[in-house]
Amino acid sequence: MNRRQFLTAAAWTPIVVVLGAKLTATIRPYPLQHLLTQLRALKPDALRSSGSWTVSEILQHCAQSIRYSISGYPQAYSALFQNTAGKLALNLFAATGSMHHPLDQPIPGAPALIPELPNDVALHELTFELQQFINWQGPLAPHFAYGSLTKAQYYSVHYLHLQSHLAEIS
Repeated sequence: MNRRQFLTAAAWTPIVVVLGAKLTATIRPYPLQHLLTQLRALKPDALRSSGSWTVSEILQHCAQSIRYSISGYPQAYSALFQNTAGKLALNLFAATGSMHHPLDQPIPGAPALIPELPNDVALHELTFELQQFINWQGPLAPHFAYGSLTKAQYYSVHYLHLQSHLAEIS
């Protein structure tokens, strides 16, 4: 490979990767309604956390994230971050069908989670917020890390975020 071919390949590779990730993310289904049904079937008193947060804190955190997609996140990363690393991460998560992030990292600026809040209250809060989002017809707030998203993109973000956190609950 000569220098020109190398530079051409180096310039096109990130574009092809991002477009491929977007295509994959577009055709992958993210059934929030099915996830909502599963959440409603959980028995709150029998749930245990394998992570550093309690079950209640995990559920509260997920509810916050969904609520803020409608009402607005308390703090946001820079527009530069959102439109570069944020969009790339979003597309890669959606394309691979899994989200990887620190599972005990709070949403920037969000109120502290309440460890002693009963699981049933936190689970009710989460199912309420998820149903509100599914039914929501208005404009959506920009995500603190990913920026402006369509409802379909938010479906994937919420689905993958919930799946990531629910993996710590048994």
